[in-house]
Amino acid sequence: MKGIVFQNIEKKEFDNLSSKVEELNVNVKRLIETKIQERISPEKVAEEQNCTVQTVYAQIKDGRLKAERIGRKLLIRRSDLENSLKEVKSLKYKR
Repeated sequence: MKGIVFQNIEKKEFDNLSSKVEELNVNVKRLIETKIQERISPEKVAEEQNCTVQTVYAQIKDGRLKAERIGRKLLIRRSDLENSLKEVKSLKYKR
C-alpha cells in the first residue's frame, strides 16, 4: 500500500490540513509563474551573474540573450536569462 497513513486524526482535521496543502500548492505555482515572467535590468543581470554590464549588452547584441525595450528601458525576462545560461556554447572552435 502506497501513501500516508494517518492515525488518531479526525476527518475534520484531515480535511483542514488537506485544504491548507492545496492552498500552498496553488501559491507556489503562482510564485513560480511570477518569477518566470519577472523582467530585470541589464545592471541587475550583471550583478547577479558577476560580470560587467558591457558583457550583458554584448550578449544582447550578439543575440545570445533576449531583451525587450519598454520605453527607453531595456529589460530581460528571467526565463530568457535562465534559458541562455542553460545553453552552453563552446567558443573554442568558433573562429
